Parts: sequence; C-alpha cells; structure tokens
Amino acid sequence: MNEKIILRGKKALKTSFGLFLIFLFLSWPAPLCSSQGQSLISFSFSFGYFQPMEEAFKELYGNNKFQLGLNLSCALKKDLSVYSGLRYLSCRGETKIVGQELQEDKYKLSFTIYPIPLGLIYSFSSKKMHPFLGAGVSYNIYKEIWDELGISFEDKKIGFFIIGGAEYFIRKSFALLGKAQYSSIPTKHGAKLDENINLGGTELSLGFSFHF
Repeated sequence: MNEKIILRGKKALKTSFGLFLIFLFLSWPAPLCSSQGQSLISFSFSFGYFQPMEEAFKELYGNNKFQLGLNLSCALKKDLSVYSGLRYLSCRGETKIVGQELQEDKYKLSFTIYPIPLGLIYSFSSKKMHPFLGAGVSYNIYKEIWDELGISFEDKKIGFFIIGGAEYFIRKSFALLGKAQYSSIPTKHGAKLDENINLGGTELSLGFSFHF
C-alpha cells in the first residue's frame, strides 16, 4: 500500500511540473520585465499545519495536521504570476463501529491527499517585503485505507483555493515565506462510510523561496 501511495505522489508531482511547463511556454512571449530585474521563475518550499473544516474529518483524524508544500510560479507580467505546485498531507486516525451486540469495534485508518493547485498570484512589490494575494483551482488526489481490514477508497476531485501571504527578501534571489490558504474540496464520498465530506480547510505555513 505504501509503495502505491509513493508512486501516486510521484505521478502527481510530474503532473504538476508538466502543467507548470505548459504555462511557462504559453506565457513566455508576454512581457516579463526581465530588463528591470524582475524574477521570471520562483520555487518555494513550505511546511505548516492544516486545520480541516469538517467535523467528521476531525473526529476521525483530529485537528492541526502537519503538511508539506512545493510550489512553482512563473511571471506573466509585472507583479502577476501563474502559480502551481504540490501539497502533501498524510494522517492516521481511528474509527468506531457499533456491532449487533452493542460492542464497539475500533479500526485504524490512514488518509493521504495530494492537492495540485493552479491559479494566479498578484504581488504588491516593495523593496524587501512582497505581500501577495491569489486564487485558483486545485486537482486533488486522495486515498483512505482501513489498515486492519485491507479496505481502501480513493478518488480525484476538483476544488478551489484562496491564498495570501508575504515574502521577505534576505538576498536578491532568496526570501523567507509566510502564507495562509483557505481551500474547499467538496466530495460526494469523502471516505468509505461518509458522504458529502469537504476535505478543505485552513492552512498556515512558513518556508523559503528562490527566485531566478
């Protein structure tokens, strides 16, 4: 099972990178202001916590889940960029099922999701501090496994996100990053037994970015 999850994550990363290359190609003829020293491409790494919005999800997996994120952006014109990447979130939980004899059976669960965002980011440039706002859609690959029963459920859904934050430039091509993001990922089936679960929530993360 773990090998399948790793392979799925690699496939999602390749898909995200492919989308980024397509948008890079499409936007290349646009004026990128490189003569003024503006970065054409930036790469960022972030880590932080995810707070799910659904109580059903919290009951199974708890609050404040640790997450990792990789993002790429390409300038379309001054202060406007295409934004893509990959976020990784994996957590473990437990569910209880009451049997016919009113005895609770407990089952271990594991959940993994790979959101791939695609949107636009607008930066408010200053000398060192660059606040930004953005929004877009996300392609989300997720899987839930009932470890002891060998049952798994996986699906892919489209969602949307709103993001805001700021970069503080220590050097011309290196910056510290802080951001907050709200995402909505509605599903008809969020898990094997639950329906109409929204897998989105609020994310707070820190990291760093490189600009080329």
